[in-house]
Amino acid sequence: MSLMSEIQALRDEFQALARRAPSVNGNEDPAAASQEPLAERVSEPHDVETLLKEVNATLDEFAEELDRFPRLTALAALGVGLAAGVVIGRQLR
Repeated sequence: MSLMSEIQALRDEFQALARRAPSVNGNEDPAAASQEPLAERVSEPHDVETLLKEVNATLDEFAEELDRFPRLTALAALGVGLAAGVVIGRQLR
């Protein structure tokens, strides 16, 4: 199985799960919930301070592993940057 076919299979699986998932609110119409953007359905607000606190706690927890594996450190930095970009982008909308 090639990488592209695996990605397509996972995409199909995620879409099937999303169609079967119950709505956030029990009395909400599933068709209306699927048309609403996911960011609007999230109940917790995203703020940079909360994100950075959680990131710092997580990085502290894995500090020993990050010291031993430089590639893991680079991936963690990339992930933190992407997450911060998403949170800041949502705040600027």
